[in-house]
Amino acid sequence: MEGFRHAHHPELISALRRLAQEWENSRQGWLVGGSCGLWLQGVELDNAPRDIDVYTDLAEAHTLHEILQPRSIDKQVFDRSGMYVSLLSHYQMGPYVLELVGGFEVKTGGSHYRVEVGELLIDQASSVQLGAERIRLMPLSHEFLFNILRNRPDRYVPIVEVICLHAREHLPLLRNLIRRNVWAQEHLHIISSQLEERGILDGL
Repeated sequence: MEGFRHAHHPELISALRRLAQEWENSRQGWLVGGSCGLWLQGVELDNAPRDIDVYTDLAEAHTLHEILQPRSIDKQVFDRSGMYVSLLSHYQMGPYVLELVGGFEVKTGGSHYRVEVGELLIDQASSVQLGAERIRLMPLSHEFLFNILRNRPDRYVPIVEVICLHAREHLPLLRNLIRRNVWAQEHLHIISSQLEERGILDGL
């Protein structure tokens, strides 16, 4: 899928730029994640992003929702479906649906992982310049762990491949995320085996 990785996707770029413009004057921290964030960080994907996932802390989600209210397609709902816990809402950004995820947590198989945007992730986030707008992206260390928790090797394998290209840059945050959360042995085994295969486990 090399051609996809380097494709421009102007409608998606336009939607992201519009989002950044909408929230330009807000003080709330937010990060683009999911397939869109992976694409912008050069991770190999099987398909083009179909939507835009944005993560924020619970306290920030209400204000961001109010700003995007004219684009809203539903109400904010505190969702506890399956292994996920979050405050969810959705908006129309051109042809794309934006999902705003506040206070995201994952609980599965004895692991409990919390997304801490303001306290931890936003300071470690890489960013991409799209025209006049700068978009901050969910760190790949988070995406690697999150996709292990949801049993998506089709995602976490290509993610760790990119992590390996700049291991020194990514491993400190990965180490911190492991330390700050609760992990089942099964998930720790996958983490360590993926890093060991690529010769960077010692850095962890």
